[in-house]
Amino acid sequence: MRLVQVGPVFLGIFIALACGGKDDKSEVGGGAATGNINTNNSAGSGTINTGSGATTGNPGGGNGSVDPGSACTTTSADGQPTQVDLYFMVDSTGSMNCPVPDGGMACDTPNGPPTTGESRWTVVTAALKAFVADPQNQGLGVGLRFFPVTGGMGGGMMGGGNGGAICNVNSYATPNVEIGPLSMTSQPLTTAINMQMPGGTTPTVPSLTAAIDHASAWAKAHPTHRVAVVYATDGQPNGCGASTPTQQAAAVQQAAALAAKGVAATPSIPTYVLGVGPDLANLNSIAKSGGTNAAFLVDTSQNAATQLSAALASIRSTTALDCTYIIPAPPKGETLDPLKVNVEYTNGAGAVTKVAQAAASADCKTTPGWQYSADGTQINLCGKTCTDIKADKGGKLQVLFGCKTVVGDPPT
Repeated sequence: MRLVQVGPVFLGIFIALACGGKDDKSEVGGGAATGNINTNNSAGSGTINTGSGATTGNPGGGNGSVDPGSACTTTSADGQPTQVDLYFMVDSTGSMNCPVPDGGMACDTPNGPPTTGESRWTVVTAALKAFVADPQNQGLGVGLRFFPVTGGMGGGMMGGGNGGAICNVNSYATPNVEIGPLSMTSQPLTTAINMQMPGGTTPTVPSLTAAIDHASAWAKAHPTHRVAVVYATDGQPNGCGASTPTQQAAAVQQAAALAAKGVAATPSIPTYVLGVGPDLANLNSIAKSGGTNAAFLVDTSQNAATQLSAALASIRSTTALDCTYIIPAPPKGETLDPLKVNVEYTNGAGAVTKVAQAAASADCKTTPGWQYSADGTQINLCGKTCTDIKADKGGKLQVLFGCKTVVGDPPT
């Protein structure tokens, strides 16, 4: 099965604060603002230092420029992308020791130390260790938990069957490594991965429940962060009341319902699913219900390591480059008037579009435009506006402060 790649979206924010005269008009082009703080207190004649370089958000943007004689604002500062945290719940069951490729042969559950040669476990852990060591990911927060619970360093054999610790949600409540910036967690994550020994069956429902619960608690404790679950497994639920095909199908439905509840909650917790193995089709329903469209399914007859690396890179790009931006504090002496905020978008070709504010009562998932977050500290792009901007690799977002907010359809 082929992976669908999601390319990165390069979005920069150019934040302008304060206001000029009532007759000012904005004329914004696509190409040269640096985002440095520049202040001129003369109303109606302030300038924005455009410099000579490209913007951080649109390195190949158009050739337009800001007209200092008509600019509405006199102060600018870079915005800040929302902090993204990923909580990995990773399968270390015995079947992870199965070889890759599997040659179409059925594989039993070989508990114990990782087998020699390439296995599901070796390719998954190698990809994870590369991910946490990658400098491109250092801005992410990452935490990790393995399942099932173990009877030592690994093995996953505490109270199997339909009860006991292996089937208890509380067994997975505490991370092996708590969420934190990769600059601090990279080495603990690598150490935790190296300590695991595959073994046991697959308690899909309790492990996913614990992952979403922990991610939700973390998000509530860190309200300016966006948090997502990455659930990595090699296939069907097994054990904990899910031994027959009918029971396994029911467990998958239950897991999908859990993922749907997580993404619909406040704060919303999306679930990404990463599957490695021969029997993965059921995982798509969990990912779709969790708000991430489809699972990343690795074809173990092909280069599994390359596919896994591509999947993790895609997860990074779709979470880290989203449609939520933190509003920076205004410069000293300035105040922020929420009724004087406007959003403009410059596409990769340099064309500028004014994005109107959507009504606070509108559903941001389906209504185009932008809204404030509930606490007023962030700007959220909504509906098709979010989709279009994420799809434009050369796009740049500008949030302008100081002029009366345009609500509803923007002027033509």
